[in-house]
This record gives sequence, C-alpha cells and structure tokens, in this order.
Amino acid sequence: MDVILQEESEALRERMEEAGCVFEFIVLAPGVNTLVDESTHRRVLIALHDKLLQDAFDRYHQLIKNPEYKDRTEPEFRWELDKAVATPLSKEEIHNLVLDGDYERGPLALYGHFKEPPYGTKFKGGELEAQELFHEWRQTLGLEEQDGVVVINWVKGFKLEWLDNDDAIPGRESWSDYFDAGLEWWGVWCLTIWNPKRRTLSALIASTTD
Repeated sequence: MDVILQEESEALRERMEEAGCVFEFIVLAPGVNTLVDESTHRRVLIALHDKLLQDAFDRYHQLIKNPEYKDRTEPEFRWELDKAVATPLSKEEIHNLVLDGDYERGPLALYGHFKEPPYGTKFKGGELEAQELFHEWRQTLGLEEQDGVVVINWVKGFKLEWLDNDDAIPGRESWSDYFDAGLEWWGVWCLTIWNPKRRTLSALIASTTD
C-alpha cells in the first residue's frame, strides 16, 4: 500500500499540533485488486508504527544536536500487534464518532478528545475553527457516514488506572507501551478506517497525559 495525501496530511498535522491536538494519523491507498479485510487493517497499523517511530527518531536527532542533552537512549516502544483485538464499530458508533458541537465525553467522543486533550487546545477562531478543522481531518481520514465505511477499534476495553471505566473488559490488555500515558486517565485511541468509495485506508492514534 502507498501512503497518500502526504502534503495535505502534513499541512493538516501541523495545524492540529499548533492548536494543541494530540492525534497522529496516516492515510494509505490499497491496490485496486486488494481485498480489504482485518489483515489489511493490521498492515495499516504497521505503517503507523513505522511513522511514529520515524517521528520519534527525528525528534531525538534534533535533541542530541544540543551537547547539553544527556539522554542518548534511542527511541523505541513495544508494538505487539498480534495481541491487538479488532472490534468493528456499528453504524450508530460511527455516527457518534463524527458528531461535533455539543458533546459528552465518552469512549467514542472523538470530537471531545480532539478538542480537549489534558492541556487543552487553542483555536484562534474559537468553536467554529475547531469544528472546521475536525471536519477537514475526518474527510482526510475518510471517516464519513456512508454505506460501506468500516471502522475498527483496536483499543476497546482497556482499563484506565485512575478512573472507573464501565466499558473495561477483564483480561483485555494493552498491546503497546505507546498507550501507557493515556491509560493513566485521559484515554487512548486507535482506529482504522476503510472508505471503499474513496478507496482509502487510514489509521488514527492518540495517548497522552498531563
């Protein structure tokens, strides 16, 4: 699969980071004759891991240019994808993902987590700008309410350390230490999205704490 919309994604990512959003994402295009099934979704998560690791190395190499920076440990994180459980979302759950405006915080309140990470966000244009950026991000991901769109949740049931979350599934464990920060209390995200009309397969991920 080829990574697509690279320039558009990078420009969008920079605007999200400037506003304080904590989500990372990648958009790929399967081949015309590719059968998109769970294994294909997992391949997108492999590509996402590679991007996260490359970004971490880029930051690391910038830091070590400073002779006062003492930590010379190269970045790495556990990514045991074979342990990840795929949970396809229902149409109602996909509908919850795309909602904006008035929202409640919850397992699938994507806009709420997009707009309110632990340190908050700053949108110069206020709520309107936040909604517009969220819509643009969703469109880039192919996250739309239409027949055939498939969304898989890869972190359903993870237990938060300091909060009681009723949706926690006994025995369901984190498959990457990337999620350690978010599991303290804020939460974690990892979704893959197949849009058959546009033939894009994307992934989003987030994990952070205060």
